[in-house]
Amino acid sequence: MERLMKQALKLALITGILFSLSACSDDELLNSNFDFDTAEEAILAIIAATDSLEQYDGLNDGEAVNISSSTDGSLQKTAGDTIQPIRIGRRIDSKSFERSVEVIGDSIAIVTSVGTITGDFIIVYRLTDSSSIDTIAKPFEMDMTRKIKLRRVGDGEIRRLNWRITGITPVVGGTVNSTFEFQKFAMISLSGDSLIITDPLNTFYSWTDLPEFEPGDTVNVFLSLTNSSVYNNELVLLHHSARSRFDKGRRRLRDDGIGVDEVADDNTYSNSFLSRSSRGRMRHGFVDALDWGTVFDLDGPVNMKVWGMPYNIRPKN
Repeated sequence: MERLMKQALKLALITGILFSLSACSDDELLNSNFDFDTAEEAILAIIAATDSLEQYDGLNDGEAVNISSSTDGSLQKTAGDTIQPIRIGRRIDSKSFERSVEVIGDSIAIVTSVGTITGDFIIVYRLTDSSSIDTIAKPFEMDMTRKIKLRRVGDGEIRRLNWRITGITPVVGGTVNSTFEFQKFAMISLSGDSLIITDPLNTFYSWTDLPEFEPGDTVNVFLSLTNSSVYNNELVLLHHSARSRFDKGRRRLRDDGIGVDEVADDNTYSNSFLSRSSRGRMRHGFVDALDWGTVFDLDGPVNMKVWGMPYNIRPKN
């Protein structure tokens, strides 16, 4: 009976770790007295405790806000649109994670982490034939997938000490049956590093290889995509944030051939932003495409696609 109680306690602890972001740091987990029966259990616990891997705060507007943090105007409507959006925003209500482990040989492990996000897409709008303002909240669910690579660094009896994270991929997400396909995402710094992604879930970055931008640097952003929906337009947004809810921004990317965007209507959306001035902190950048029906059709389903990647602000020497 005592053995069964211990097994039940261990299973409950592992389940709690795997399906919520632990408040413990990686070091706190590794220095704890708890150990695991298998390498897979230990690896999954390490991933769950490294909460910087699964930061989606940049995607959470919390409420409807201006279309772009750098402008105070609303979206320009097109012929046939029945509403004029004034503010839009994604509110994330819940996050849950499922993770699986593939051990390759005796030295490498690949974790596939799928986060499920639920919430509401909120639109504050005005009807085109009325001056009254109203609000609608469209429920959505989207999956966010990332792979994490670990390397065996030991062979001791305490399994949690035998593995270390050595690489992460960008995150790929979207609603079920999204009509978007992304071909290329680039963040090109004018004075620091650059990031170019074409095959996100097969491209690993180590912690030391994450792109670094200078404080206050201008970063040009490009996204090439296709959209097979019945709507002729899409809204593309760049989100960038740190852990603080006060330290984030949202900027609209355009395909109008003006400024950073070189060619109009070529399905490459572009713009630039200034990296935050504080140094030595990890940020999370997301590029987000929304179908025109998501924004302009009150009855249209939420249709979105997201790619995201951490980056650093270069610390002082």
